[in-house]
Amino acid sequence: MKWRTVLPGLLGILLLPLPLLGLVYLAMSHHGARPSPPAGHLLVPMLAPQVRQSLHTYEQDCRTDADCESQLRCFHNKRTGRQYCTDSTCEIDQDCPEDFACRTLRASNKEDFIRACSLQGSRKESELCEELPALLVDGCEKGLICSGFCGRPCRLDEPSSCPEGYVCKEGDHAPSCVPTCEGRSCPAGQRCVSLMGGHGSVCMTVYGQDCELNPCPQGLHCTRNTYTSTPGRIWMQCLRRCGRSTPPCPEDSVCSLFQCRKACSPEGPQVCEPGFACGRNQPGQPWVCLPSTRSE
Repeated sequence: MKWRTVLPGLLGILLLPLPLLGLVYLAMSHHGARPSPPAGHLLVPMLAPQVRQSLHTYEQDCRTDADCESQLRCFHNKRTGRQYCTDSTCEIDQDCPEDFACRTLRASNKEDFIRACSLQGSRKESELCEELPALLVDGCEKGLICSGFCGRPCRLDEPSSCPEGYVCKEGDHAPSCVPTCEGRSCPAGQRCVSLMGGHGSVCMTVYGQDCELNPCPQGLHCTRNTYTSTPGRIWMQCLRRCGRSTPPCPEDSVCSLFQCRKACSPEGPQVCEPGFACGRNQPGQPWVCLPSTRSE
């Protein structure tokens, strides 16, 4: 390395005013340097091609990490719908095809992280998004990070790195600005709802049982659903888990997607509460009350 060439560049950066250093940091963390995962979590490395070829479980279907060799993790790819054994498939944005960016995502065990190429889309700042979208309309536009909401990168120790009405929150990929309605009034019929494990809050209309304000009875768990196609709306329910090793669902409900949901018939009487409609996830599955995402 030629230190005569490197030192002037380093000195140039060190002599920058502090605000400009912050901008340099943001640019490096987003476009070049790899963000670190949250403290205490493992980032699965990107393996050399010859190492991948030597692994029998690479890109094979899996249910848990036990189905994968130790260098790999079981990962649910929301873009393809598959769950398979993999390592990190990129390190920086330049490792990805055009219109994709390298993002840090949770493995199926929810503890370890991998880095994968994520499609950049058309969602604007503060809009709901998918971290690994299948469609352009569900991904953030270039320069923004998806942490439940699309947000610009920021610094946790500098609140001023986010605009008014936003707060800097740590995310799986990197800190980003997420909207907050704390301390602000919401339009009639809406209230300030915390989302994504406290990573932001927005004014929303709540359908179903508001189990954030009123915790579910013992034996039930609170489900919260939002959709990028219906901003400003959230569906909450107190549901019982179901499956092979659990008791049967109550008489007026049926097991669907591993949860006891209210049974219904598309030709029968309307039994679903406001904001819900009789539907099914796939042909052959039972008819149940599901969130209605039709425009109001």
